[in-house]
Amino acid sequence: EGDSLYAALNTLKAVEKEIKTQQGKEMLVLGTEGIEGYINLGMPLSCFPESCHVLIKFAQSRSRQKERSPVFGRHDKVSPDCVKFYIHVIGKRKKRIVKSRHLHKEGCKLCVYAFKGETIKDAVCKDGRFLSFLEKEDWRLIKNHDSILESTQTVDNLEGELFEIEVEKRMGFGAGASQNSESEERNTSVLREEFVAQYPSLQRESEKIRDNFKKKLEKKKNRASLFKLHKVNFGKLTRNSTPVKMHKLLSHLSDSVGYLSWDNNGNRGSATCFVLNELFILTCRHVVSDIVGKGIDPSRWADIIGQCVRVTFSYEGPPEKEENCFFIEPWFKVSDATLDYAVLQLKANGQRVPLGLYSRVAPAPSSGLIYIIGHPYGEAKSSDGCTVIPLEQRGEKFQEHSQPRGGENSSHDMQYIHMYTQRSFQKIAYDPDVITYDTSFYFGASGSPVFDAKGSLVAMHTAGITYNRQTGLSHIIEFG
Repeated sequence: EGDSLYAALNTLKAVEKEIKTQQGKEMLVLGTEGIEGYINLGMPLSCFPESCHVLIKFAQSRSRQKERSPVFGRHDKVSPDCVKFYIHVIGKRKKRIVKSRHLHKEGCKLCVYAFKGETIKDAVCKDGRFLSFLEKEDWRLIKNHDSILESTQTVDNLEGELFEIEVEKRMGFGAGASQNSESEERNTSVLREEFVAQYPSLQRESEKIRDNFKKKLEKKKNRASLFKLHKVNFGKLTRNSTPVKMHKLLSHLSDSVGYLSWDNNGNRGSATCFVLNELFILTCRHVVSDIVGKGIDPSRWADIIGQCVRVTFSYEGPPEKEENCFFIEPWFKVSDATLDYAVLQLKANGQRVPLGLYSRVAPAPSSGLIYIIGHPYGEAKSSDGCTVIPLEQRGEKFQEHSQPRGGENSSHDMQYIHMYTQRSFQKIAYDPDVITYDTSFYFGASGSPVFDAKGSLVAMHTAGITYNRQTGLSHIIEFG
């Protein structure tokens, strides 16, 4: 079963004879039953279903090399965990992605095989039938025009699925653009002046802002801190902008995020969870501890969870909070208190379970933007974009957030009671397996999935460090 399709076909006398007759032509094998689409000639027989029909074609080849090496890519060791998925040769943008001109036709699809654990990109690039630019370019798989899979994800759950390849557009900047940058800046300045002149109210507001700055500068001895304050505020607004493309992706990912609520004999609460794979969901271990209560023997946890926990994936507004609920199986076998995670199992009830996010798992970024989707404070599903705090800056950020703020009301800020110690923070300060960030997602958001800028699952939102001021609870840093 380690033999390839091509090797097996060559054992048939009729096929061997036809190959000799069709010398100089490219051999194409089209699956008509069991497997659909054009099959890689190098695919091992172990990847084929029991009953499979194929149609053999020969097409004129421009390259003599194909005559000598008709077997396409992949000569690696055969694994029993074979995955087969399909790719439309011509997608929405009609960009050519295959080497063979005979395959570059509407409605044509290729059967790609891979082994579990491989990334989508590796599988496609090893196939041998696709153009080499896919090795260097950024691209993704699109299913039904709405589901998106990054090429860095694994092929584990792609069996039988059909996709298009979408190559990301690159913005080119020619030499002419750099040469004209100075004149463009001048034109922009003139246009702004003309625009502002049409709106007298803008001019009045601009003058008020200038006057306000002058007054504060006269009162403020430390001018640097004043400008630092304004710089931080305006900078924050700039960094939080989110591309529309990302909004669409987050909307798709949010379908897999659930509102987890419980009522354990008056002990009520809520948190967030998300579908990991099939009926299995992931949330925080401390959430499960909150559900069962203190002093309860772990042997009883599964039964308690099965009796009082409900999950809904459609709580996006007040009317849907109690609708379309899943109950939980009395099963609790996979968890870890140190890593703060717990796997629970939904009870199948005929409802459609959202897609699992397991295939999107990727390493956590050391910097840049991340996005959290969850139910903070038990409210309707929402998302928050925030910036990763790099490992080297965690200590500085901790000190910055925990110190009293300057300003007219700083005397009130001094009257806070610390609810943490330096030792509390040291546990996460230098832990490379923890990702830290600033977010507005606090209570009820534990168990929220954290995504990077490509939509890969990089962490689960678990906790934060807070302290009490006289004016209320303040948050220093959050982590997952």
